[in-house]
Amino acid sequence: MTTTRSVPVLLLALTVGSCAGSGSEQTVPAQLAPAGGTEAPLIPGDEIRVSFSEEPVLNGQFAIDETGVVSLPLLGAVSVTNQPANELKTDLLKEYGERTRNQSVQVIYLRRVRILGEVRAPGLYFVDPTMTFDDAIALAGGATEVGNLENVRLVRDGREVVDGLDVSLSIPASMQSGDQIFVPKTSWFSRYGAVLIGAGISALGVILAFAR
Repeated sequence: MTTTRSVPVLLLALTVGSCAGSGSEQTVPAQLAPAGGTEAPLIPGDEIRVSFSEEPVLNGQFAIDETGVVSLPLLGAVSVTNQPANELKTDLLKEYGERTRNQSVQVIYLRRVRILGEVRAPGLYFVDPTMTFDDAIALAGGATEVGNLENVRLVRDGREVVDGLDVSLSIPASMQSGDQIFVPKTSWFSRYGAVLIGAGISALGVILAFAR
């Protein structure tokens, strides 16, 4: 009898423990800060979005070809994979400033990342620094019913870089093509613990049910 009565308390503790800290504020994880202040170069397959305030006909997204060259309006063919992305952006804006007058030019680069796990349409998507991680997950159709958005992971080169991303954060400039945003499954206790507690079901009863 002692064991049976203590189980709902155990289930409650496990459920509360899995949710603890979910309301705390997060800052951009240190792991996502650009190393040495430089951002990884763009790679073939990435894209550059260029917008002109006075000549919208020139606006567009332009893909980097297999040789690392992109054809940009007014500039023509430009090799863009041989320098950090932040330096490239500075150089492009400088060149546009010399070729245009009385208008602003915006340059945004888009990297390809994989959005995997408990999302409705896993796959390869373009993300940019104007988006949040939540926006990126929305590109993949959003999380499934069992997706855990409080424990999203960032994986790079097969290694987990960050565990427990705040999905409201903006995509950092340090994101790299090939990175993976992984939405894990919500734990079993998080999904069913409250139901078990409300029903007064003991752990022994659950174990016996699964053993049959």
